[in-house]
Amino acid sequence: MRVRSEARPLGRGGLRRGAAVAVNVVAVIALVVGCSAADPDPRAYPGSPEGQTLEAVTKAFGLDLPACELKGVGFSGSAKYPEENLNLSFRASKECVDGFLSAHSADPAHPLHWTPGQGNQIGFDGPETQRFGWSFDNAVTYDLFVNFTTSTGSRFAVVADPGQTERTVYMDSSFLGGSS
Repeated sequence: MRVRSEARPLGRGGLRRGAAVAVNVVAVIALVVGCSAADPDPRAYPGSPEGQTLEAVTKAFGLDLPACELKGVGFSGSAKYPEENLNLSFRASKECVDGFLSAHSADPAHPLHWTPGQGNQIGFDGPETQRFGWSFDNAVTYDLFVNFTTSTGSRFAVVADPGQTERTVYMDSSFLGGSS
């Protein structure tokens, strides 16, 4: 009977098995890393920076979204490069939107007014916002808030439709402020 010595080097078969095991380990690691990569945030607008989540981007701007039910949320921005901009839209109850505006230094009872196509472009009716699917009715006068400010000093221009039960909000950052 032959006894194999532990100190004895592996033969050709052992090297092949070792190489096969190493290849399998590398393949499993690659599969795990590939599967764990974050899927794109479905709320990101087409053409938005890749790998960004709404939560990370809003945190970079010090923006807390309202706690009420939000519908149709969409965004474009980067937590890594927040100076690039944050564009955000959502629909919520009028009460929720008005509270959100008030909590950020914008008085919903005293808005400025904006009518699309009147030559008073404010950044909401350009090609970039068309990419987001934002469309504005030229027959409607929207509420405009230019002093919306977050806790870190980021500033936004905000347009809200004049809805009486629900309002759609469109936000465009104008200044990053301090980051959190």
